[in-house]
Amino acid sequence: MKIACIQPEVHQNRNKCYSEIKSLVKDLLQEVDKCDIICLPERWVPLSKDMTQNFQKERGKDYSFVKNLAKEYQLNILSGAIWEKRIHQKKPSITCYYFNEKGEEMGRQDKIHLYSYEREQFEPGKVLNIFKLDNSRFAILICFDVAFFETPRLAAENGAEVLFSPTQIRKEGMDNWNVYLKARALENRIPIIAINTFGSFFKRKFLGNSKIISFIKGNISPSKLKVVEGPLGSSGFIYDNIDLKFPNKLRKIRFKEKIEKNKIGIRKIDNY
Repeated sequence: MKIACIQPEVHQNRNKCYSEIKSLVKDLLQEVDKCDIICLPERWVPLSKDMTQNFQKERGKDYSFVKNLAKEYQLNILSGAIWEKRIHQKKPSITCYYFNEKGEEMGRQDKIHLYSYEREQFEPGKVLNIFKLDNSRFAILICFDVAFFETPRLAAENGAEVLFSPTQIRKEGMDNWNVYLKARALENRIPIIAINTFGSFFKRKFLGNSKIISFIKGNISPSKLKVVEGPLGSSGFIYDNIDLKFPNKLRKIRFKEKIEKNKIGIRKIDNY
């Protein structure tokens, strides 16, 4: 699976954000003949202090932009995170859409673990979807969903062969983020594609440094990670060609080794 991450700068003008993403996609396709799928970061449009200005209607302008981009360049694209209001919900959702190379909507994944202020503003997702791309399957874990072991493990146990994580990690959280990504990849023996925001707003800096984490073929025990990193402190893109057969083999071995938690007894010892 040939995978690419698009890491644009977040500008204060929405149309400028669209233009930069389109320009980066063009540059990518000049360097790479064909990508199986590309992904955008969690936040790639401007953010207003007035939260009501940050929400779009369901399948609104940002949705249409990514949909048309997929159709124009004949690419499978994950939209990153779109903040949208839905008629049947009291609160907006943070969601990532999956478009095929014809620009057709193939599904969407709502953010399950909401971070900090998001818990007051948004409706959490309640279902983890496993999507299909050709003969492979993948899951989308939006940012904070990777900070908990349950969501990546559920995805891997239910057939996902690669995890995509559109992310918005500010400078202060980069060290933790790096640990989370490598830990989730290793404990599930699964490639992780993490696409981070680049830009500054509300005195917060987002450094990008997106990552494609896979496994070096032939190294079973110990397994060894291969990490392709995106630009640190600038916009850009990265790509890699991942052979999913090897991590699939590693995952089968790992899951045979695990012991179900309900089979491990717990004893609290006060005095020895």
